Amino acid sequence: MLRRPEDFEREGSKVFRKAPVNKASIDGWIAIARGKVADAQRQANSTSTRLGAAYDAIFNLSLAVLCKHGWRCTAADGHHAQGLEAACAIVGIHASAFDEVDALRDMRNNQYQGIPPSSQDVDYALQLVSRVMPRLVEHLAG
Repeated sequence: MLRRPEDFEREGSKVFRKAPVNKASIDGWIAIARGKVADAQRQANSTSTRLGAAYDAIFNLSLAVLCKHGWRCTAADGHHAQGLEAACAIVGIHASAFDEVDALRDMRNNQYQGIPPSSQDVDYALQLVSRVMPRLVEHLAG
């Protein structure tokens, strides 16, 4: 079962803090995510730029979902993994879909090991964005 911010807090995580809902921030993250999707789809961009942009689109929408529910992510260790998991839990994304999002996070992090993504990795990331992003946007609209 996926954990929500309050679950992480009970476990001692320092990633989340309560914060007022900020509509301007939510709108900003949505706009950033849309731009990132365009970057991810742009064939002229490198595979690392495209994969990173696809990941960033999902992560930015996750931040918006958390904000809608009165949470902010700090920069504490694990904030990406926990932020993604908590947003997926809030929206009701199934654990298997979250596992794919987390795998995309791992693929994005391969750059820190000098491992560039393949074009197939980018295709996978774009397919994942097309499945997960609408769920996040729908939740934000509701």
